[in-house]
Amino acid sequence: MTGDDERSTRRPTPDGTSTPVTPAPTTVSPGTATVGSAAPGTASDGTASDGTAIDGTTVDGMASDATASDAPATAAGSARQTSATAATDAARQPSAGRLKLTRWLVGHTKNLLAPLVGSVAARIVNQLLGVALFVVAAGSIARAASTGAVALLPLAGTLVGLALVKALLRYLEHYLGHWVAFTALQRLRELFFSRLAPQAPAATAGRAGAELTERATRDIDRIEVFFAHTLPPAVSAVVVPAVALSWLAAVTDARLALAIAPFVAVIVVLLPLLAARSTWRSAERVGRARGAIATEVGDDVQGVREILAFGAERQRLRRLDAADAALTRARSGEGCVRGVRAGLVVLLQTGALVAVVIVGTSIGADAPTIATALAVGVGLWAPTRGVDEFLAGLDGAFAATARVRRVVDAEAPVRDPVVPRTAGAEASATLRGVTVRYPGDARPALDDVDATFPAGSWTAVVGVSGSGKSTLGALLPRGRDADTGTVTLGGTDVRDLALDELRGRVALVSQRPTLLRGTLADNLRLAAPDASDEGLHAALRIAALDEWIDALPDGLETATGERGAAVSGGQLQRLALARALVAHPTVLVLDEALSQLDAETAASVRARLREHRPELTVVEITHRADLVPDDGRVVVIDAGRVVETGTAGELRERAGAFRHLEARAGT
Repeated sequence: MTGDDERSTRRPTPDGTSTPVTPAPTTVSPGTATVGSAAPGTASDGTASDGTAIDGTTVDGMASDATASDAPATAAGSARQTSATAATDAARQPSAGRLKLTRWLVGHTKNLLAPLVGSVAARIVNQLLGVALFVVAAGSIARAASTGAVALLPLAGTLVGLALVKALLRYLEHYLGHWVAFTALQRLRELFFSRLAPQAPAATAGRAGAELTERATRDIDRIEVFFAHTLPPAVSAVVVPAVALSWLAAVTDARLALAIAPFVAVIVVLLPLLAARSTWRSAERVGRARGAIATEVGDDVQGVREILAFGAERQRLRRLDAADAALTRARSGEGCVRGVRAGLVVLLQTGALVAVVIVGTSIGADAPTIATALAVGVGLWAPTRGVDEFLAGLDGAFAATARVRRVVDAEAPVRDPVVPRTAGAEASATLRGVTVRYPGDARPALDDVDATFPAGSWTAVVGVSGSGKSTLGALLPRGRDADTGTVTLGGTDVRDLALDELRGRVALVSQRPTLLRGTLADNLRLAAPDASDEGLHAALRIAALDEWIDALPDGLETATGERGAAVSGGQLQRLALARALVAHPTVLVLDEALSQLDAETAASVRARLREHRPELTVVEITHRADLVPDDGRVVVIDAGRVVETGTAGELRERAGAFRHLEARAGT
C-alpha cells in the first residue's frame, strides 16, 4: 500500500537539522481540479527522491529527510527483530519451546488423533514382530549348534509369516501417518493464508515476498515430520523396549534384561536431552539461512532487469554467495551434531551387546539364553535408533513451526469493528489531527495532519519522497490505522466501517501494481468477480487501453505472465487503474499510479477519468508539483505535516514550499 514515499533513503541537512515551513490553514477549499500529466522518462520514484536541493541544502524549510519513517524497512526490521528474539528465546529454552509448539500444532489439527493412534499401534506391533524375528532366528541357530536338529519348514513358515505381517503393518503405519500429516499440512496452509490476509498490507510491508513464500510452502512442508515421523517413533521407542525387555526378564533371566536397559534409557532419554539445545539451535540457524537465500533469489528474479541494466550482477552474486555460505555453515554445524549423536548411538548399542555377553557369562547362562538376549538387544536397534533419526528432522519441523507461528499468531493491525456502521452516501474524505508513527522511528510519518477531500474533487498531494504522502493515502482504505486522530469517509470514522464495505468504496492504485497468473479478464475482475465484459471494456477505455485490448488476438482472455511480466510498466499501471474502476469505488487514491506514462497518455487518462467518472473523489499522490494546473487542488506535505493547501495557482503566487517543490521537479 505504500509507495516510494516511505521507501527512500533520507539524508540529514548539512547542520543536522531541518526547519519545517509554518503550516498554512489545512482544510482544502471546495472545488474540482485536474492534475497535470507526468513527464515522459520520469523515474518511478521521482526525480527529487532524496529530499535535498541541488546545492545539497534543504529547500526553504522543506526537510531533506522529510520523515524519519521508512514503513517497509521498519516493518522488515521489526519482523527480523521479532524473529531473532523468538529464536533466541527458543534456543534458551528448547524443551519449553517444543512443548508450546507441540500444543500449538495439535490445537490447530484436531480430529486427527484417531488415525494417528492407529499409525502408532501399527508401528509398535511391527517392531515387536521385528524383535520376534531376531529371537526366533537366534534361538533356532543356537539350538542347531547345540543339538543339530531344527525343523526347517516350520521355521521358514514362521519367519515368512512374521515378515508378511510386518510388511502389512509397515504399510498401514505409513499410510495412516502420512494421511494425518498431509491433512494437517493442508489445514496449516489454509490457516496461514487466512491469518496473513488480515495483516496485509501494513504488517506485510517490507517483508520479502520470497521469504513469506518460503514459510507458506517449504516451512509448512517441513512440519510433516512432526505428524508422520514423530509420535509413532517416540512412542514405539519407549513401548517396544519396555515390552521386549519385560518379556526377556520373564522367560530368561532378569539380569540380562537389566544389562540392556541402561543403554536403551541413555539412547532414548538422556542423549536426546543432552543434544536438545545444540540440535534446536542448528535447526534454527538452517531455517533462517534458507529464508535468507529465498529472499535473495526472489529479489534477483523480480529485479533481473534492474540488475542487468545497472551492471550489478557481481554484487548480487556476492550477496547470494554470502547467503549460501551462511547456509553451508549452518548445515555443516547441523551435520556435526547429527554425526556425533549417531556415533554415540552406535557405541551405546554395541555396548549393550557386550554387556549381555559379560553378564550372561558371569551368571553361567547357556548359549541359547545368551543368544536370545543378544537377539532382543539387536532387535531394539531399530526402535531406539528411530529417536535419533527423527530428532534432527523434528527440530527442523519445530523451527519451521516457530517461523509459521510468528505469522499465524501475529495480531492483525486493522480489524473489523464489532458493530459496523454504514457510511454516508457522500464520497468525501477527511483527516483530523492524524498522527502515524512507525515502530522504531523517532519522527512520526504524519504529525497532526488535517486535510479534507470533498466529494467529486481531484486533489494532488505533493511532497518530497519520504514526506508521508503514501502513508496518508494508505489511511483512507485502512491499509493501517492512525495512532491518533480520525479518518472519515462520508462523515463516518473509517474504523467504524466494515473492511469489505470500506475497501469497496475506497480503491488504492499503487505505483508498482501486480498482475496475477491467469487472463486479463481474471485480473480485472479481482475486486468485482461478477463484472461483465462490457464493464471491463468500459474501465479499459477510461484507462486508454481500449485500442490495445482490441488489437490483442485473444482480447480479454490474453494470458498474463507472473507479476505482469508480459506488459510494459505503463500498461501495467493502467491495467491496475482499470481493475480499480471495475469495482466502481467512490474514492480513488492514485499513489504515483501514472508515473510510468508519457505526458500525452497520462493527460488522456486523467481527462477520460474526469469525463466518465465525474462523481469520483480522486486523491493523486505525486512528487511532480510542476505538472499540477493552476486550478488544481493541492495539499503540500513536508516532514509528515501539511504545510500548504489551496489551488496550484494560489500556491505559486506565495512562492513558498509548493513553488520550491515545483522548481525541483522541473530541473
